[in-house]
Amino acid sequence: MATAKALIVIRTPVSEVFDYTASAVNGPAFIPNLNENTNIEPEEPGVNQTFDWRFNMAGADLRGKAEGITFDKDKQVTLRTTGDVNATWDYVFEDLGDGTTRVTSEVIYDIPATVVERIVNNKLLDRINQHTLEQMLDNLKLILESE
Repeated sequence: MATAKALIVIRTPVSEVFDYTASAVNGPAFIPNLNENTNIEPEEPGVNQTFDWRFNMAGADLRGKAEGITFDKDKQVTLRTTGDVNATWDYVFEDLGDGTTRVTSEVIYDIPATVVERIVNNKLLDRINQHTLEQMLDNLKLILESE
């Protein structure tokens, strides 16, 4: 298992940041290399919401399913993904006041050796995943501060 973690401060109220981030529909807009989320059921985000995902990691087309396992309005969202990559995606939201929100995201992932062999070595993969997580939060900030 490996971990990537990053945080960012966004000048947008916590409820708006939470609602946008928690929506599986919005994932491909701010998560780099996430090609699509499909078969989203139910449409409303929450615990037990499920969807299919497709992600490009260093040129490898990866697929699987995701399920909401934590949904604490304006505080935390956690997703578990299974498939070509098994991971837990955790987002924690902190209201800093004055319409500002801190988002901390941590991804704990396990990529099977057969998948890694198709991509790159483990050390480079960890660096790519950390960069992707940081870019995801930068994208989230750009989108939400532009609205």
